[in-house]
Amino acid sequence: MRRPEVLPKRWNGCTLTPALLRAEGIHPQRLRRADTDRVFYGFYRQDADQLTLGMRAVLLAEELPDCVVSDVTAARVLGLHLPWEVARDDAVHLTQPAGTARRIRRHGVTSHRRELREGQVMLIGGVPVTTPARTWFDLAARCSLTSVVAFGDQLVRQPRQRFEGRDEPFASLRELVGVVEEAGRVPGKARAKEALGLIRVGADSFKETELRLALVDAGLPEPELQVPADPADPFSHPADMGYPGLKIAIQYDGGTHFDPDQQRRNQRRDNDFHAQGWLLLCYNSSDAQNGFRRAVSQVRSAVRLRAT
Repeated sequence: MRRPEVLPKRWNGCTLTPALLRAEGIHPQRLRRADTDRVFYGFYRQDADQLTLGMRAVLLAEELPDCVVSDVTAARVLGLHLPWEVARDDAVHLTQPAGTARRIRRHGVTSHRRELREGQVMLIGGVPVTTPARTWFDLAARCSLTSVVAFGDQLVRQPRQRFEGRDEPFASLRELVGVVEEAGRVPGKARAKEALGLIRVGADSFKETELRLALVDAGLPEPELQVPADPADPFSHPADMGYPGLKIAIQYDGGTHFDPDQQRRNQRRDNDFHAQGWLLLCYNSSDAQNGFRRAVSQVRSAVRLRAT
């Protein structure tokens, strides 16, 4: 069997196209050999099997001028957690300027035509990507109100430098408000605008937001977030939410909370609250499956008893 022609070493890690090969006097059929893989139609790499979806999007945006990585693809590039409604969308989303006549016809690519205002695009590795705030707005049309609020909570929460390597939120509430105010009459604007009144700083997960909104939707007072067992103690372990005036603490324990080390930390947290006379209510994914109905009932009973 004839051995494939050796490609120049300078092409390692580069995007290959039929035109590039022709310029080197290499027949484009060479791209169909086993040592190259298609990234998208007309684009090939020697390491394509190692590329993540976000990396593929960045490569495509580099090759297509005036395109901005957006929507779920931008969220992945930015390292954001996606709402369940769009989590399985593995297409590459690109936004082109509103009014452009050019169409992107590539398998696995979803293109949008939108007006992106100044400050709504950032560069990541030299590639334009919609900012976290703009990405939140673009996804609002495809998600429920609860998910839009949870995604917004994710953006405005104060990160922990020790665990996340950053000390600034992905976006501020003012940025989210600005994106909504600058938008015209487009799908999702009304839902995003409604979500603004429900986004809070302090939720560490989507499920925490869902639990908080379930309590509010049931007519209960909105709980405060990141409630410490002893406000006078700067090292006091906080609960996810609660009613300090009634000394009711509410905790959502996700999957990581069942790690042995985390369970030991949870025990110290629980003991702190018990020692201070708090009622601590803990919930997990089993409670989330039915929309936190049991949690709502228990919190309502606790509020009624402690308020009397």
